[in-house]
Amino acid sequence: MKRKLFILLYSIFTFSAYSQEKLIDNSEIIDQARKEITPAVENFFANCLVTTDCNDCIKELVKTGKNTYERYLIGGSLYNIDPEISYQLHKEAYIKRPQELNFNLEYAIESHRIGDYKNAIKHYEMYQKEVPNDYRVAVWLSECYLNIGNNTKAIAHWKKANHAKNHIGIDNAIYIIHGRSDQIKKRSELLAKIKLKEANSAYELVFLDMNWELDWWNTTIQDAFLEHDLSVIKNTFGVSSEEYIEATTYKEVKVLSKKINVIDSIQNILKDAKLILNDNPLPVNGKIASDLLRIAFINKLLNEKEFFRKRGNEIIMLANKNKDEELLNIYAYLEAAVTGKVSEATDKKGWNEYKSERFAISYFIGLADANRYDNPELKKALNDFPNSSKLQWVKLNCAYIEKKVFKNDLIALLKKEFKTLGSSTSRFSYPLDSYFALLETQM
Repeated sequence: MKRKLFILLYSIFTFSAYSQEKLIDNSEIIDQARKEITPAVENFFANCLVTTDCNDCIKELVKTGKNTYERYLIGGSLYNIDPEISYQLHKEAYIKRPQELNFNLEYAIESHRIGDYKNAIKHYEMYQKEVPNDYRVAVWLSECYLNIGNNTKAIAHWKKANHAKNHIGIDNAIYIIHGRSDQIKKRSELLAKIKLKEANSAYELVFLDMNWELDWWNTTIQDAFLEHDLSVIKNTFGVSSEEYIEATTYKEVKVLSKKINVIDSIQNILKDAKLILNDNPLPVNGKIASDLLRIAFINKLLNEKEFFRKRGNEIIMLANKNKDEELLNIYAYLEAAVTGKVSEATDKKGWNEYKSERFAISYFIGLADANRYDNPELKKALNDFPNSSKLQWVKLNCAYIEKKVFKNDLIALLKKEFKTLGSSTSRFSYPLDSYFALLETQM
């Protein structure tokens, strides 16, 4: 189990550890540095992070870096765990050895992540002179130029990246800049709260372990984390506690749901736990309740229409009591299954009371042809969710239909799309490519 965790997290450690020619070819030094720190990095991922507060683990790992190259590599292993430390280590490496090719690239990436676009451009271009065929750099330069207002160069670099040929790599390149980096720290924070007997943190922790995001497209079960964390929940709340029973029930059902011919087993587990089936209570945590209900519906253990008729009011009351977005989302899903759409009242509740972007999006998608460019509600939604590419698309579409000048709205959409790839439900970069093609017609 620990080995699996190490493989999943350690993969990022090797991302930027290659060296190129021309500026300074220090591949042998980098390879040797990697060999020197590999035991410490393995221990960090496979042991320390599993059982110890992540901040303490990070401090110990950084201490093991004896020279600039080792600290540079440690920075690479930390960028999706602690962006601030990663930035510091990569900046330090560049300052000490500014002619090292790889240090320039990593410093450019770090500058890009924090929005220092001009500095990022400088170092990307230094790297690109030596490695002109790295299409990822063209993607990154495209976003940076877009954000400093040089749309012509943004389009040119995007075209150079060759989306038709490299679309999968482009998706991953965008994720490298804007991907999630909070999961390890969130886990440590939840463990600390569990020790204070905060019940909902137990549910949140198990859900996190069972739905660990590897990137925008893939999740996994972090077995080593899960084994440790369930033990903490059992020792804190007790083996007969609601927290431990619901956590272990979710684990068992989630694991079984990935197999075949398991309907009876899932049914028995839920019955034994006295959850959901036969009018038994829903799990108190919306994320776990939503996932278990999804599994029950898929396996025909429940009928959506009958469940909504009998328990819809119960769900909405529980959602309101806990201000739980996921519970409200269950209600919206069932409402759509029964009536064919999510009601305006539900969407507005989710948006305004629960501060949920997905309900705001649903509301404006539901308006369809009634959307208007100058709608004050749309302006409010864009202020509420400033990075929402889907809401920005609604505004752009209105501008296009109403024959308004839409160039600035399109540029705003491109900036938001880079950060989220949110226009596509699959989070692919095809919409981004089409937005660039449209921008080129406006130049």
